[in-house]
Amino acid sequence: MRLLGLIWAACFVLQEVRAWGFKNGILHNSIWLEQAAGVYHRESRKGRYQLTYMEAKAVCKFEGGKLATYEQLEAARQIGLHVCAAGWFDRGRVGYPIVKAGTNCGFGKVGIIDYGYRLNKSERWDAYCYNPNAKECGGILTDQQRIIQSPGYPEEYEDEQICYWHIRVRYGQKIHLRFLEFDLEDDTSCLADYLEIYDSYDDIAGFAGRFCGDELPEDLISTGNVMTLKFLSDSSVTAGGFQIEYLAVDSPVDPTNGTDPMSLLELTND
Repeated sequence: MRLLGLIWAACFVLQEVRAWGFKNGILHNSIWLEQAAGVYHRESRKGRYQLTYMEAKAVCKFEGGKLATYEQLEAARQIGLHVCAAGWFDRGRVGYPIVKAGTNCGFGKVGIIDYGYRLNKSERWDAYCYNPNAKECGGILTDQQRIIQSPGYPEEYEDEQICYWHIRVRYGQKIHLRFLEFDLEDDTSCLADYLEIYDSYDDIAGFAGRFCGDELPEDLISTGNVMTLKFLSDSSVTAGGFQIEYLAVDSPVDPTNGTDPMSLLELTND
């Protein structure tokens, strides 16, 4: 009986190994990937940590989704979702997903930094929503090459949009970001509508630039295998939007002159 038990356990482990694994340096699992596809972070238009539990639920419901479960948030974390901002998720729980430990985020830990179930539902945090049918605005991207578009492109984007795209390619690669089309509300300080690029897992460190107007930004090359894009539009005036291509590269070379394009993105990650 003990031998049969060992055989059964070995078969179970083999099945799990087949289901889990690294493909191109990225952790993949078909079920978890399907669940994670619609998990995204939301914050109030007023800024970080402004949503009560009921307001967080309303934000997700307004977009056709609901607050993510702990399992869905962990699934998204497994394929690269790293957001240094605590938010509500299902059943009044608060926390945030961390992929890479840091001194200023996650208390040096990796995983779901869990604040537990909150008795006071009037506390104000961000929100983690789940909507597998609404992938147009933001998401976790692990493809080797992909086009990112503003919501509704090629039509004009709508007012009051907040979108996060977290790009994660395999270890040892870098991300080459190329702007194909770009047209956002123009304003001297880019405070109305803008696109921010971060050379990091989230929008806390590695700031690479904020862009608006209709001038096509120059290409950017990441310093590592992750990058975050944040698009925000205010409550008035819209424009044509943007179309951006990213490509995972092993040894990035500037296609225009054969020089190392790392000079295009010189960042300090404090």
